[in-house]
Amino acid sequence: MDIRFDEHASFHRAAIGMTAGSAILGIALHPLTPLAPLLGGIFGIAIGAAFGYGKPLLRLVAAALACLPLFLLTPSWPALALCAVTLALGTTISSRSQRGGLAVMFGAMVTLLAMWTAMRFDHASVAMHWPAMVTDGVASAAMGIVGVVAMLPRHLGVAFDPVASAVKQLPPALDSEVRALCTRTVAIWNDIREKLGETDPGKDMVREAVLKTLEVATKSSEAQPPLVSDEELGRRMEDLDARIAAATDDEVRTQYRAARTGLSDQRTYRDRIRQNRERLVARMHNHLAALEKFQLAVGHRGSVSASQQLQDLSRDVAASGEALVEVGEA
Repeated sequence: MDIRFDEHASFHRAAIGMTAGSAILGIALHPLTPLAPLLGGIFGIAIGAAFGYGKPLLRLVAAALACLPLFLLTPSWPALALCAVTLALGTTISSRSQRGGLAVMFGAMVTLLAMWTAMRFDHASVAMHWPAMVTDGVASAAMGIVGVVAMLPRHLGVAFDPVASAVKQLPPALDSEVRALCTRTVAIWNDIREKLGETDPGKDMVREAVLKTLEVATKSSEAQPPLVSDEELGRRMEDLDARIAAATDDEVRTQYRAARTGLSDQRTYRDRIRQNRERLVARMHNHLAALEKFQLAVGHRGSVSASQQLQDLSRDVAASGEALVEVGEA
């Protein structure tokens, strides 16, 4: 799981606009109303959102509506909560799809916390000897700084990497050859995903190839021969042959022959398991070679055809699927 932060420039513009706008408005509104810290912070947050994400008219209208409860209702936490919700709705307006009501709820909670912060600064004992205008400006600036946190859901994203999950699910019983192939495959994936953009079609193809390789690796561990060694199996078959030759009772001879047939079938089954496992490992080597070719194509697009590598990789993915079917039918 990766936590990503997108659109840094927009966030920086919003942060600067909210902090500076709130401070300036808090100072400017000081002579007009005792609510200057809150009003300055509300409009400062709206200005910062407009500066960072556009739609200034809608955000300023939302800020104006958010101020109404401060004048029309008795000052209380419910009134402040109504202000916070109204402002959160205005600041989360975006040109792209929103992530739902949770973003609005988070924005309202942060805005309410920002308003509380402004009031705490405005009544702090350390600011008692400051000029009142400076106190209002600092309180408004503090509200704007906290209000920036409400913009985080717009920028933060969680990306789940299925390759990392597949690596964690690899069985611990992998032999050294298969594990080395998996390690190399994952290393190529980590390199390619840093070079390709999220919308690059090659990234999905490579991810599918890597996942298929790891799936084949898991199948290879399931295709391990039984714990009994070939040498021990051969000794048991020789012993039964001797017993069959020496038996004088027909029933005893029949039972020994049945046991000998069972061991012979077991050897055939072991050979089939070994053959299927070799096929799977061969597919993994083929996959790894194709991934390495595509890695070269990504790094040297001028000398190697990336589209051709994608086609080769697609065929290898299909071949691995056939290998998995072969194991299932074994």
